Amino acid sequence: MKRYDHVIVGGGVAAANAAQTLRAEGSRGSILLLAAEPQLPYHRGSLSKTFLSSESAESARWVLDAAGYEKLGIEVRLGAAVTSVQPSCQRLCIGAQEEIAYGQLLLATGASAQRLEIPGAGLAGIHLLHNLAEAQALRACALQARRAVVIGGSFVGLEAAAALRQRGLSVILVEHGRLLESLALPGFSSHLLAKLEQQGVEVVLGDTPVQFHGQAVVEGVTTRGGLTLACDLVLLGVGVRPNTEFLHGSGILFDADGIRVDRFLQTSQPGIYAVGDVCSFFDTVFNCQRHIEHWDNAFKQGRHAARNMLGRRAPYCEVSYFYSHLFDLSFNLLGRIESGNERIERGSLESGSYAAIFLQDDVPRGLFSLGRPADETRMMETLIKHRVNLRSSKPQLSDPEFVLD
Repeated sequence: MKRYDHVIVGGGVAAANAAQTLRAEGSRGSILLLAAEPQLPYHRGSLSKTFLSSESAESARWVLDAAGYEKLGIEVRLGAAVTSVQPSCQRLCIGAQEEIAYGQLLLATGASAQRLEIPGAGLAGIHLLHNLAEAQALRACALQARRAVVIGGSFVGLEAAAALRQRGLSVILVEHGRLLESLALPGFSSHLLAKLEQQGVEVVLGDTPVQFHGQAVVEGVTTRGGLTLACDLVLLGVGVRPNTEFLHGSGILFDADGIRVDRFLQTSQPGIYAVGDVCSFFDTVFNCQRHIEHWDNAFKQGRHAARNMLGRRAPYCEVSYFYSHLFDLSFNLLGRIESGNERIERGSLESGSYAAIFLQDDVPRGLFSLGRPADETRMMETLIKHRVNLRSSKPQLSDPEFVLD
């Protein structure tokens, strides 16, 4: 049985960045990266955007090519799915029999898209979108399809609906509530609805599918509200679940949001860390347990965990950041946006320059911005991180010309 000083399990940006950081921070020990997929770790963010809408068959964007890993002395094994972890003896299993010993372990296995358990869910032409294989299958189907139904009005559903529409497909988007309801920004939801309809995307709100129709391939969707939507392609954007099945019986604590880690990104078992979409981490900025699914969070946590694996033991203290692009709308989200917070708006959505600052007891907690200067976003990140009281500046915050520094 072979032993490695550091074993990293995962095939995304968190895993790859952690491996590079171990070397950059001076580790001379052996490093093994285990990726369940048959590809090197890649960036997933473009899968719901340019990967679908581009005319040419875009390939995945590798975090680092094979030569880069070799140069850093990082061993990479592809198609290596970990089936169990045994913290008591510092071992893990690959497949049915192979065992590997580790000194320290990082879990960055991400999440998987969820299916709908309704009649007809097994028909061909019904797609998920969370990894490269799913994106390739969706794109191949989109080249032949004419009518698409997208289920879900969250970020993945919206980005994919926009990309499919840009490919020339007729697109209907079905959402059980409001577009991006978690943002607590009804004004932006309405603005986004108008933009989608302007671009030719039909939007059905307050409804949900109850059945898919077709012989072998999907031909239509019936909703709870009684609509029948003809289609030859369906995309499900109804959420994800963290990939934690292989940890059952390991003694590592996890819940519905993923592996629970502390402020150092360490699990309940010594020497085992978890980062990215698979974990629920203690957010020191907001003093609460959180689960975040985004590239920026995975990238930063992978780097931070690697440093702690080398003995730094520093709390993870970053303001969460999210970015999205739909048609000609680009917007950012910082921190935590909650419906009970005080909101101060700058500019207007109609002008294409808008920001909503969310405060709690006069302290900034979150920012939503569209078409605003990058310096403003960076300054607000600092204000949120250091909990700067803005009471004296509140009368000026609504002025879009007021500079936050």
